[in-house]
Amino acid sequence: MLVRIGTRYVMLVRALICAGLVSVPAVGLGQADPAWLKSWHEAQGNRPNKFTSQSRIASPNEPGVPFVIRGEIVKPNGEPASGVVIHAYHRDSSGFDFGPNDDTYTTWRLQGWAQTDAAGHFEFQTIRPAPDHLGREGAHIHFTLESDEFGRQWAPTVYISDDPLISAAQRRRSAAMGDFAWVREVDIKDGVEVIDVRFKLDESADF
Repeated sequence: MLVRIGTRYVMLVRALICAGLVSVPAVGLGQADPAWLKSWHEAQGNRPNKFTSQSRIASPNEPGVPFVIRGEIVKPNGEPASGVVIHAYHRDSSGFDFGPNDDTYTTWRLQGWAQTDAAGHFEFQTIRPAPDHLGREGAHIHFTLESDEFGRQWAPTVYISDDPLISAAQRRRSAAMGDFAWVREVDIKDGVEVIDVRFKLDESADF
């Protein structure tokens, strides 16, 4: 039985869900984990007044390999979803979420906001996230999506395909999602690593 409630608990549960080892309703996660919700609410302090479809997560001075996340979001019927606000966060190049020793911050240190354009596209410039510093989980990026029509939702956590910590079960489940697979191949362009992601909104909100 899982008894630890906190941010690392949520990350573990989400990883197990992606691996197909547990099944937990997303709304239950949001209600059951006050630590994640505290981080989310504090993240609102970084929310910009105006959104653009191209944004940053890590500053240009952040140590790490330059990394670009290009994304597309569609509605449940497959049509492009414009005006969707995306919040994304990930670990730094040393595998930490919150800063030195993971104790400095209660919200995520490397996070950013964007909004889809008329074609449902967005882009984040950042650095490549490292796996968890204790080797428990492969490199990945978390996304939350907000829209007037479909509310606030978690998108699948996106993993980087060349990370050896990604399990065979995760790869199989991702591949079964077809165009919406969440283990993504890396392309290198002019020394910058690039991944393309695609999300489909659900009919209703998660939290």
